[in-house]
Amino acid sequence: MHITTKKIRTTAIVNILVIGLSACSSTPAPWAQTDDSPWTSKHEAEQPGIPAEKVDAESLKDPVLLADPDPMTRPVVLEQPAAAPKPEVIVEPVSEEKTPEQEILAMPASNYAVQVYAGKTIANMDKYKKEKGLEDLMSVRTDRNGHIFYVLVDIHPDRASAKQAAGYLQKKTGSKPWIRSVAGLQKIISTE
Repeated sequence: MHITTKKIRTTAIVNILVIGLSACSSTPAPWAQTDDSPWTSKHEAEQPGIPAEKVDAESLKDPVLLADPDPMTRPVVLEQPAAAPKPEVIVEPVSEEKTPEQEILAMPASNYAVQVYAGKTIANMDKYKKEKGLEDLMSVRTDRNGHIFYVLVDIHPDRASAKQAAGYLQKKTGSKPWIRSVAGLQKIISTE
């Protein structure tokens, strides 16, 4: 198939003549016809009570109202609700102080306790502490076979220092203290 310049020129001229003749047609082009739409009759059938409006250039300049305001209704104005007063937050300082029982439970089990006193009420123990001048010793709540006892102890890192403290406390109180392991004391601590 051999295409020459002469064939291309002939095809172009024929196409221009066809386009020119169709432009001179007595009927307008389909896109220029307004009443020829198949949908026009359908739309008119759906809205029989609405008259067609004439649109002129002046009416296009006027603002369009989408709906007439209803005189019976007032516009609803949404108001922000009144802010509720914020409750005052009271922050109490968290006590990082441990109870004597918590302190004993946190100690190494290898420590030793010098027990000076054991009583059934904390009031009796406090009285004993005051009478003997032992306010620096720890008061610990223990549970022995379902019975609560309050013991007064002095804690030491090893048995030798506990033995030395026991000698001093014996002179001060007039009674022989009991040296026990902290591990044994931890077993009977009452945390309730």
